[in-house]
Amino acid sequence: MNSPEKNGLSVVARKLTVAAPPSRSNSKPILLLKDVSFQVEPGEFICILGPSGAGKSTLIKTILGQTSISLGSLLVGGHDAAGNADTLRGAIGYVPQNDINPPSLTVDEALYFASKVRLSTQTTDIERRAAVDQAITDVDLNRVRQQPIGQLSGGEMKRASIAAELIGSPGLLIADEATANLDPANEARIMKLLAARARAGTTVIAVTHHLDNIDMADRILILGHGEIVWIGKAADALNHFQVKRLSEIYIQIEDKPPGYWGEKWREREAVDLNLEENFSEKIQSQSLAPISPPGIISQFINFLSREIRITIGDRFRLVFGILLPVALAVVVLLGFSATRYNDPVMTTRLLDSGEKEILADVWGEVAEAINPGLSIDEKSNTAAQITVFLDSQPKLRSHLREKSTDRLIRDALTDAIPVAPDHEIINPAGTLTFITLLSTCMVILGFVTGFREIVSERTMLDLERRHGLNFYSYILAKVGSIAMTLAVQVIIFHIVIELGLMIRAGIDSEMPSALYRRGFALELVVNWMASLACASIALIVSACVQTTANGVLTVPLLITPQILLGGTILPIRGGFLAVIAKLISPLYWAHRGCRSEGQGVPPSWKSLGDYNPSIWIPLGSLFLQILLASLITVMILHWQEAKQSDRRRSH
Repeated sequence: MNSPEKNGLSVVARKLTVAAPPSRSNSKPILLLKDVSFQVEPGEFICILGPSGAGKSTLIKTILGQTSISLGSLLVGGHDAAGNADTLRGAIGYVPQNDINPPSLTVDEALYFASKVRLSTQTTDIERRAAVDQAITDVDLNRVRQQPIGQLSGGEMKRASIAAELIGSPGLLIADEATANLDPANEARIMKLLAARARAGTTVIAVTHHLDNIDMADRILILGHGEIVWIGKAADALNHFQVKRLSEIYIQIEDKPPGYWGEKWREREAVDLNLEENFSEKIQSQSLAPISPPGIISQFINFLSREIRITIGDRFRLVFGILLPVALAVVVLLGFSATRYNDPVMTTRLLDSGEKEILADVWGEVAEAINPGLSIDEKSNTAAQITVFLDSQPKLRSHLREKSTDRLIRDALTDAIPVAPDHEIINPAGTLTFITLLSTCMVILGFVTGFREIVSERTMLDLERRHGLNFYSYILAKVGSIAMTLAVQVIIFHIVIELGLMIRAGIDSEMPSALYRRGFALELVVNWMASLACASIALIVSACVQTTANGVLTVPLLITPQILLGGTILPIRGGFLAVIAKLISPLYWAHRGCRSEGQGVPPSWKSLGDYNPSIWIPLGSLFLQILLASLITVMILHWQEAKQSDRRRSH
């Protein structure tokens, strides 16, 4: 295997101080760590303890290079932890509290995909397989290597997470609450595993709240109020804090004022341990050969393969994904079961000059007849006859006297509205409403598919980013995987719709009019691209929200603008509204791609205004929306990363 030989890495902190920037409520910086000094030897197993808020997470983040140092220094293998992220890539393994492996993958599959991120591009497939086999053996998961991660016990899941980091043979392994939420037996197994890794040469630092097996560590490091209050054997700590159990140390720390136990430790350190003398020795930088992460194309292929395998392996998701479009199609068919698609309707046109003269004369006589201010003797013979007739038709007279009737006649005479019968056509109402609902269902399907894709695996994304994950490859693979999923769902949806229509046609000869449709194939392609565009927009949201629950709340907020800008509720005939619809509404382009508003469609139904009917315009526009949404998602991920870096530098 063409990877650097990795031995345990030393970790040396000297007067390490980390401060949070001032907040609105506090004008002074908040010290998270204060004058922290310690040294971890290569191959040593250290457990970090301390009450909540003691600074454990800050110390871990500092070792990982995720938090900037205000004062002092922290070296990993002799290299600055904050300034040599690329040099230390692959040399530090990190196991977060949450399990990182996709639950639908088997142990073997999850670790194989992990190896493609964590191992160098020069690694052969044989070497990659060997690394996976070794990691599985090291964590004792051979018995369950072909089982899905989601079916493992809590302890086995945690061991699988550790195995993912062991694949790259890191010189330093950091486990953050690796034994949280585990029963005593599994907690003991994890601690035994970490101790074994240390004996094999890997430096191991573990944050834990479990104290039963703490004696497996070579030393414990206890933090209190951001200071070190003890480094040494667990048994010796009892005497130092004058307690009988380790758990009582936390009480002692919290009961004493900040700085009390820190000062006690510094006194003992100066008298008994004399660590300052050790720190005065020259620290040699350990040689670390840089590991080049896979290129964009290689990462894309790996991530896409993993996404496909995750989708196929998740049986519930797979079955749900198949049944959902079937259920939507059945509901649509039932909802339109009584719709008459082929009923005739009369179109209207503007009056010609002769018709206007006749209407003006007739309306003049009628207006005189319904004028309550004139007696019958004051009216012309024709008006008087109309008056006599209307006396027997009070409802008709009431309608003729309404202002709207007069306004209608005037609009007809001034060519404001068409009122003259023209020719008979098939009523477009049923067909166009049907097409609109098909596209709306696919848009909703796209949003539902995309909103959870990033937020649900944020822990894995952040961890793999440390190993060189490329955001462009990641998002491109996400879009590719979603495109495949939606293609299957859209095909199922449209096939069920067409089969339902064919069955009904055999019963009562009712089918949506082909006059107002682009055709089955084009509707399928356009709706698929529209759903993918909406899923891409949902990826933006998924990158921004903190939890999947927050993502669920945004789905209605995403769907509502689409419906409003789709051109069916609010006519989109030009102006600023048309610009917004074209930019952010895939549903608008779905309607343009699926509906036919050519010859025969009444002007009142042309809610999309005048436009070029070429099918390539909506297809190209949807592609650009997909591309733009994907680029925005990548930019957001980069911005979030840069913001975190700026926050660390500001510390």
